[in-house]
Amino acid sequence: MIQRISQHKYVPAPSHNFLMLATIFLLMLLNFLQTGMIAFAAAPLMGELGVSPQEYSLTTAAYACVAVVTISKQRWLIERMGWKYYILASLFIFFIGCLICFYGNNFTVFLIGHVVMGFGGAAFMAGARVIITLFPPSPLRLTGIKTYAYGLTISSALAPFLVANLFLDASWQYLFAILMVFTVLAAITAAFCLPGIPTKKELRSQSHPYLVMALTAGSFLILYALRYGSYEFYSNTVLVSVILLLGLTSIYYFIRSTIRHHHARPLLSIKQLFESKIYRSGVLVFFTCYLIMGSNNYLLPQILQKGLGFSWSTVGNWYALGLVSAILGVWVHMKVFPKRPNGKKFFMFGFFCLGCYGYIMSHLTPSSNMQTQILPAIAFFGFFTVFLQGTAAAKSFKELEHDETAFSHAQQLKNMISQIGMSMGTAFASIGLQWRTTIHYNALNEHVAANNPIYQSTLHQVANAYGQVSQVVANKMAFAWIAQHVKQNAVLLAGIDYYSLLFIVAIIGFIIMALQSRLN
Repeated sequence: MIQRISQHKYVPAPSHNFLMLATIFLLMLLNFLQTGMIAFAAAPLMGELGVSPQEYSLTTAAYACVAVVTISKQRWLIERMGWKYYILASLFIFFIGCLICFYGNNFTVFLIGHVVMGFGGAAFMAGARVIITLFPPSPLRLTGIKTYAYGLTISSALAPFLVANLFLDASWQYLFAILMVFTVLAAITAAFCLPGIPTKKELRSQSHPYLVMALTAGSFLILYALRYGSYEFYSNTVLVSVILLLGLTSIYYFIRSTIRHHHARPLLSIKQLFESKIYRSGVLVFFTCYLIMGSNNYLLPQILQKGLGFSWSTVGNWYALGLVSAILGVWVHMKVFPKRPNGKKFFMFGFFCLGCYGYIMSHLTPSSNMQTQILPAIAFFGFFTVFLQGTAAAKSFKELEHDETAFSHAQQLKNMISQIGMSMGTAFASIGLQWRTTIHYNALNEHVAANNPIYQSTLHQVANAYGQVSQVVANKMAFAWIAQHVKQNAVLLAGIDYYSLLFIVAIIGFIIMALQSRLN
């Protein structure tokens, strides 16, 4: 019976629809669960592994580089292996990477495991989306898209919650144990429903090793420069600029060669894709979203922890609760969009939600309340991600759905750009936070002076609170308390600067979308 169920087919049998939907959901769950957990757990992981942010940046740069290259080869591999064996091989490699991280107790092992995970898991998102096209044109495709969207939003909300609680009640290695469980479940469902026949040789895309080498070198240099520059930008500006320039040159060579030496079956149909104005516009919207998401994912925990003094577990739990709004947003979008598919109002609403998020967060104070101010703001951010990305996804690929290869290449290119966008957002947020924190710290520190009566009064009051110790010790403790609050307020002010900028970006985006005439 097993042999009959898993026999090779070009398309899945109708009786396997549930397993197909389960595979799509689990692939999305794995992709965003591992991305969200490792991103949110970056600070405690650095502490557990005993590494500096500069060293940890190598891990994220290596993973993103592997992701970009793996995604670029996805269609090429599927044509030679078939969907079933490609997904099973990816899940197996991902499982091995999780296993290495689970048993790792130092940074080197963690780095190796994380890179191996990238080889296996980088293409889960694009793979899950293209698997939906294996369904015949019917309402079942819409169900597949809903499953895809719910997998994305549920895993995004679940990731910070799991991290916050696992680090308190267990060991960080159990993050990877959870991923291994879902990997096994995905492998079981995929083995019994995905088609296994490779594409005929005359229809397979071609790949030149020099182009892949250029893409690999370029993506790694760009991503490493962005990550490394987050911590060394001001002290090693020339070095960071040279690395970034070399990376951009390699990427330019890859894109130019792919377009100039275009043939019937290219590795990526870049020329065909960018001839579509709708696709170009959609990729720009996606890049903007991922840039904002990357910066926000880095800054929000920093502001809430270092600026407002909330515990890391508290931030994780409330952040997860706020992102539940994205699940509600998917439900609303799926209900309304098929009946009113005009895109302008959805884009405008998305930027409106981003503006609300930026406005609320730009009015943070040291006494801001998590439940009444920050939680609603995070909910607005969840709506922004769904309505902007969901609408862009529905519009951008419309002209390419009739061509399975072009559609697959479009998804691959979009996800490659998303990796770069997320990394750029994180890097710019890190550089900006350092810059604005330093400026605000210097400005605040000028008031910590002997001739400032407010400082002297505060020092006296705090020192009196430590009345059970000697006056000298009490003054030292009071000074340390003031210094800590100066640093905390500097971080908070830097966060307010970021959210004020985000509010301005949202207004600009809202106006641009309102003026568009082709979005409907």
